[in-house]
Amino acid sequence: MLLMELFRGSALNAAQSMASQARKHRGFRTERVVAEYLSTQWPGACVGRGSGKDIVNVPFDVEVKARAGFQPLAYLKQLKARTSVSGDLGFGVIRLNGQGENAEDYACIIRLEDLLPLLLLKYGHLDNQPTEADIDRCTGCGSYMIRRCLTCQPTTTDVSPAIYSKRSLMDSTVDQ
Repeated sequence: MLLMELFRGSALNAAQSMASQARKHRGFRTERVVAEYLSTQWPGACVGRGSGKDIVNVPFDVEVKARAGFQPLAYLKQLKARTSVSGDLGFGVIRLNGQGENAEDYACIIRLEDLLPLLLLKYGHLDNQPTEADIDRCTGCGSYMIRRCLTCQPTTTDVSPAIYSKRSLMDSTVDQ
């Protein structure tokens, strides 16, 4: 009887260990999938082992998660700890259970303080809620636009204020 209990316990431990290994491998694969997706815009993007960042050779800090448990506060704290030192924009990419290997379907999590400058870059030129009459087609690239095209002329927005604001907040030089 004791021998059967020991065998049953070791079989249970082995099954748990195999499940744990499968989750770990899923996490490693998810990092590779995200790096491949980001490399379409940043060709050097690859998985960073031991560097702190999950994806390296990109101008931001990415934390990739592929876990059954969803702990957004822990992800945000981890990112803030890293980005408060580096000054990089940080966000988490989360592969939820049931999602395949299409990175563009993964969820992202970002601190609102970090998202606001990005929203200003995209929508800062709008002083009020646009109406149907404000939406037009760009004659240069054909994209839909509101007042000016941000697709074929992405550098028309000055990013300096957003960068300065982020760095000043980190350096505590902005009066709050």
